[in-house]
Amino acid sequence: MISEGDIWLVNFPLEEDPTKSLPRPVIVLNVELPYILSTKITKHNPRDADPYDIPVLHWKDANLNYPSTARISKTLPLKLSNFIYFIGTANTNDLMSIQEKYTHYLLEQI
Repeated sequence: MISEGDIWLVNFPLEEDPTKSLPRPVIVLNVELPYILSTKITKHNPRDADPYDIPVLHWKDANLNYPSTARISKTLPLKLSNFIYFIGTANTNDLMSIQEKYTHYLLEQI
């Protein structure tokens, strides 16, 4: 079962063509089947121009292979069929930081 705070490899839709996807790690923010709110994780450093890039401080504990960044602006509701395999579980502090930043991001969109 998929739970909040899980890190999974998923087929993540491309921005330029949502009908295509690439395998990417995500952190699960919320599970409300049939959708699972998921934030894209990248091995790239946070971008200076994007205040919604958050470093995953405990990336090793989360079973990620590289220092990682959660891209809050790349949060999408995904279907269960997008999920490939379980990677690990986010540190509680990392998860809380990402959820708080996502809430700020949503409020800014209003």
